Amino acid sequence: MPFLDVYGRTHQLDAQTIGVIATRLEARANSMRYMDMLRGYLEAIDLAAANDVLALGCGTGVEVRELVRQPRFKGRVTAVDISPTLIEAGQRVAAQEGLQDRIAWRVDDAQDPSLPDAAFDLVIAHTLLSHVPEPDKVIRHAARVVKPGGTVAVFDGDYGTLTFGADRDMDEKIIAALIANPRILRRMPRLLKDAELELIDSRGWALTEIGRADFFLGGLQSFSALLPKTGVATQEQVDTFVANRLRASEEGTFFGGYNFYAMIARKPR
Repeated sequence: MPFLDVYGRTHQLDAQTIGVIATRLEARANSMRYMDMLRGYLEAIDLAAANDVLALGCGTGVEVRELVRQPRFKGRVTAVDISPTLIEAGQRVAAQEGLQDRIAWRVDDAQDPSLPDAAFDLVIAHTLLSHVPEPDKVIRHAARVVKPGGTVAVFDGDYGTLTFGADRDMDEKIIAALIANPRILRRMPRLLKDAELELIDSRGWALTEIGRADFFLGGLQSFSALLPKTGVATQEQVDTFVANRLRASEEGTFFGGYNFYAMIARKPR
């Protein structure tokens, strides 16, 4: 079966498509509810003790920039993504915001990163594991490159709960096109244990928008460009779905939501 998830193939996409993805990733920074989740799990981490941080699958670096802005954090971040285009976009935005001196950008595969053992105090996989072909490899390498006593933090959506209302058929098409592992977080306690990491904290959120859309607007606006490329639906089908959802938001009849979880683990000393 071919690997459909466009977010897991960003190094293989044309310039127009990767531009749509970059815009979508950056749009998350404008959602107060989304950023509150990010800040919520960062608060659970001892950032003062994290001098060297690795961000796997960083995309354009929304979470990296937010981490660097945290008053407790005085260290540096190595930001890794498989897409050279997204790394370039991340470098550009970080420079515009005056954060370039604290972030080292690197093109690498999070499933097999060419990084030394026990090199980082904190490893973050933020909205990554739902998109890669082999998420267990990411966790094993995170456990390898984090120092004894260090922290591994995973944050992602539980896309098995994703819905845009009563049309379950289109929900499933969206999941098939954009999410390689829609239920990966339900396996995460076992994957962490198998990698000899100790789960020490977890958080959960339901991001639901009823009446009007905010966070979901960015996703909807990207669907017309992304979904037809995978073959799960025709351009006409996707355009009609998006137009109906945007109209519902304008009319105050929108419904959309799914769950997010963060899990924080420690590598034994």
